[in-house]
Amino acid sequence: MILEPSDDAPPADSPEHRWERGTCPRCGGGQVRHRVIGMPVAGAMESSPSWVVWAGCTGFDPDRECHDCEHSWWAADVGFAEEPEAWTDGLTGEEEPEDPAPLRVVGAVIVRGDRILAARRRPGKSAAGRWEFPGGKIEPGESPQQALLRELREELGVEATVGWLIGRGEADAGDRDLHLDCYWVRLDDEGPLASTDHDQLEWVPREELARRDWADADVPVLARILDGAEPRFGRG
Repeated sequence: MILEPSDDAPPADSPEHRWERGTCPRCGGGQVRHRVIGMPVAGAMESSPSWVVWAGCTGFDPDRECHDCEHSWWAADVGFAEEPEAWTDGLTGEEEPEDPAPLRVVGAVIVRGDRILAARRRPGKSAAGRWEFPGGKIEPGESPQQALLRELREELGVEATVGWLIGRGEADAGDRDLHLDCYWVRLDDEGPLASTDHDQLEWVPREELARRDWADADVPVLARILDGAEPRFGRG
């Protein structure tokens, strides 16, 4: 977050400057610390919560960190990606468009005993016939974990518990990048029985996962699983 001083800046206690602590995108913990980079609006520093650290104009570290798991990240790199605004070239004076915002999606590595759920994209869908971890797009205002729970309800009709972040995969999505963050997940019921986006669901032993043709964004996450990453839930 960068707060720039200006003559018409709203008061520090206005809705525009309401502090939202958020949750950690890795472990889901709520002990998030904000590092504010930039000059504060008058009164913002005095009214800020104890979990806000004012780094000034020389901060180079990520602007969020989690006290629970010591993960750090840039807030702008997590969650729904707003469309960037065009900018003006200082030398030519011409307006230059920013690259399109990445498409941010989340995937569920659902575990049941020693097996993991693999889902094959149905005909008519992008990447039809390839395998993936079920999930979907992050909507505005959602944390990655909230988006994943919603997508699993909509896509598989199940309730679930989201664990720790495994990793990110990236791929091309037409004229924009796709960022896929995958999490360990366990189901709270016996499903799923069917999927709205897939024509086949299989519980696959870990050692057999590599025998399938996986979507590009899922491949880096699959590699971490095959390297021995173990399911992790809770704060411990």
